[in-house]
Amino acid sequence: MKAASQLVRAFGPLTVLSSTLLYSQLTIAHSKLDRSIPNDKDVIETFGLSSQISLPKRINILVWNLHKGSNDDFATDFVSLGLQKDLVISQEMYLNPLMRLVFSSFPYYFYSTATSFCFGKELTRTGVSTSGPVLPTKIEFIRTQTVEPITNSPKVTLITRYPIRFTSKELTVVNIHGINFVGGDSYRKEMNRIYESLKNVPSPIIFAGDFNSWSDERNTILKEMIQKLGLKETGFSPDYRLKFNKHPLDHFYYTSDIKIVSAKVEEFYQGSDHKPLEVIVEYSPQTTLAKSH
Repeated sequence: MKAASQLVRAFGPLTVLSSTLLYSQLTIAHSKLDRSIPNDKDVIETFGLSSQISLPKRINILVWNLHKGSNDDFATDFVSLGLQKDLVISQEMYLNPLMRLVFSSFPYYFYSTATSFCFGKELTRTGVSTSGPVLPTKIEFIRTQTVEPITNSPKVTLITRYPIRFTSKELTVVNIHGINFVGGDSYRKEMNRIYESLKNVPSPIIFAGDFNSWSDERNTILKEMIQKLGLKETGFSPDYRLKFNKHPLDHFYYTSDIKIVSAKVEEFYQGSDHKPLEVIVEYSPQTTLAKSH
């Protein structure tokens, strides 16, 4: 029951009953699934083809936790949302035959993926994916040292870099699925590790994904890190982001040399338990402000 007590401490606002139910559900799920953690050299998998050599200055972006493609409307929603996007920043990627088939709907998208762990005898990869028509110049990952209880698995953050058209600059895209089911100290530790990896990265930067920021404590830790990195937070209109304990889980942060053209989270999509974030940004170097650390 050590893992159950970890969940109760981590989810302080939850009742003991709901924590126990959550523990039971995770235990059942874990008992049905084999899993393995890949070696560092096997975390990254890439596939697909690129059709462009650089991003435009105006960049159309989708950020979406895919819920492992388990919802009935996932395929149709993903294809609809992915059309004409320059970047698709996804969490809970699950590279089973269905998701690979859906991803192949965009034959000239290059997919950079980072695996947190593999499911079952088929060793199906799950983790995060950043894709689009431009080939990245660099692909890196940060895997949590902390593992989540029950599954004993880490989370992973993917970092990709892309040239920006008609400039000498590269956009750094940070795609996160934040550590879950652990206490505030572990959350802070993992956010600090990400900060240390990003603190000297030159702008422009986009930092987006599912931060699992479902408590006051986690939001405080997240805001401290974002402030140290000199990033701004995007507001959304409309804003139907998935919330837990009244806190949205998904966020979009950016450096001051990026201008937000539009940002919305529509309610009607049913392809995941998370609603998709649709953001259009413009690289505007004339507004650059010095980052402070």
